[in-house]
Amino acid sequence: MTQAFASSRAGWWVILALILAFAAQMVVVNGLPAATQTTLLAEGGFYESLSVVGYILCILALVWTLRGAVQRVWYLPLVLAVMAARELDLDKSLFTRGLFKARQYTGEGVPLGERLIAGLILALIVTAILLMLWRHARPYLTALFRGRAWAGAVLLGIGFTVAYKLLDGIARKLAPLGIEVSADAERTAFVVEEIGELGIPVMFLVAILLWPGPAPATAHPTNRAHRV
Repeated sequence: MTQAFASSRAGWWVILALILAFAAQMVVVNGLPAATQTTLLAEGGFYESLSVVGYILCILALVWTLRGAVQRVWYLPLVLAVMAARELDLDKSLFTRGLFKARQYTGEGVPLGERLIAGLILALIVTAILLMLWRHARPYLTALFRGRAWAGAVLLGIGFTVAYKLLDGIARKLAPLGIEVSADAERTAFVVEEIGELGIPVMFLVAILLWPGPAPATAHPTNRAHRV
């Protein structure tokens, strides 16, 4: 995307249009029969498949945008790949207890070899996240405070990740607090969560496409990584 477009208000209008589109989908799907909702929102269903495709498109767009410099920021496509894998529940299906569960490393019934492999994978993921924060948090916050649309899209993607994780199993989470969630409210939360999760890769993809790239003085591919 051109720098002129990325730095204009058009980027924010694109983001707003997408938010409204997702909100409209939530309203429409929430009004459909339960059987139709289940078909659309089931594991491996329409929306989950689209989410995985979205993460793949993010990785491809990132590789294309950074070209030869992508190896310098290897942790960015890795984090996106991990999010795609988690969308497919590979963190649970490929491991006895679950890659992100403490019982995978401390509980019984997990072979030592699997425990070591899981630990190495988890260490790699943590390293990738820490590197991403270390190298890009400050320039990202600068761009966000300057009102850059791509930075806003990243913030929305992160916000969606947190919000929809909180919505997942909301009735179960509130039950210990003595808060009862009606069946209708739980179903609505499920619809919002499953459709909203597609918004995460969509916002990240928008951020990648809106990112204006390096300034002309630093246009050499080896310098592109520093401006992500």
